[in-house]
Amino acid sequence: MIGKMLGLAAAAILLSNLPAGHAASAERSVMEKYEDFKQAGIFLGVADAKADLERTVTRAELAVVLTRLMKLDTSENKQAAFVDLAGHWVAKSSAVSNMVHYGIMNGKGHHRFDPNGLVTIEELAAVMIRTLKLDIPPAAITDAIVSDWARANVGIAVEAGIIDPQEDYTAPVTRAMLVDAIYVEYQPMPLPAS
Repeated sequence: MIGKMLGLAAAAILLSNLPAGHAASAERSVMEKYEDFKQAGIFLGVADAKADLERTVTRAELAVVLTRLMKLDTSENKQAAFVDLAGHWVAKSSAVSNMVHYGIMNGKGHHRFDPNGLVTIEELAAVMIRTLKLDIPPAAITDAIVSDWARANVGIAVEAGIIDPQEDYTAPVTRAMLVDAIYVEYQPMPLPAS
């Protein structure tokens, strides 16, 4: 029960950044959700400010989007100790450090973050479960391609409606999938008293 309450609190924090009065629904298109996020400064357009919703998402981009979504502090420009961030555009922000500090994203081993690596659906599921601190029984994932390490996270994310059932959870995430995942049944809720 406490885990579920923490998850709801995390969802409220994540989603309090969206413009007031926009409730998610099955009728709301990905483009409308994207426009809400763009207006809130969570997403920026790619070349020529296009949404490019079918483009894949890198680990650096995911770290930046989540940092903006969660309104994490970027003023200190903290740097994560990963050798492959030197000279990378994401090193100009503290997005990766924020994700590592809060236990949302990890490195890939050997002191590397792999900022240009594509985020897979199963990785997005794991990141969202950590972000929202969801504690619900997972759906059984038996007829799809999924890594053993990710099976429970994918099951929880599918059960919670964060990601749709897929045939292959090792496939790269598109910007459209990311928009849907982080919109997370937006409901305007007050933050819990501290």
